[in-house]
Amino acid sequence: MKSIKPVFCIVIVFLLGALGGALATHLYYKCRMDFHMDHHERSREEHVVNHLNRELGLSSIQKEQVRGIVHETQEEIRGVRSQFHPRMEAILEKAQLKVSALLTPEQRKKFEKIIAERKERLKNRDD
Repeated sequence: MKSIKPVFCIVIVFLLGALGGALATHLYYKCRMDFHMDHHERSREEHVVNHLNRELGLSSIQKEQVRGIVHETQEEIRGVRSQFHPRMEAILEKAQLKVSALLTPEQRKKFEKIIAERKERLKNRDD
């Protein structure tokens, strides 16, 4: 029985590390994706149009048509993202509940504070 306890602890530490790594990776890519999707949307669209214009020598009519296509594409991507975001949040909440169940009451309080801070940052970013 004594030899099972250290193995169990190692497995728990490994699982918490994997969950923490997965959560950190998710947050990193989410922040990156949000940056690319939200910030400077118009300038990004213009950058694409200007790049294509430089490379292809678009006429003024083609340039306006490409601008419309790029804008339409950005709108479609935003729609996909709005569908994707709630599903990701549900997955994160499920993982958070699993992690919370493993923690001591003291750790759980700290963990809940971390989660609350994350939600506040997201709320402030969306405002």
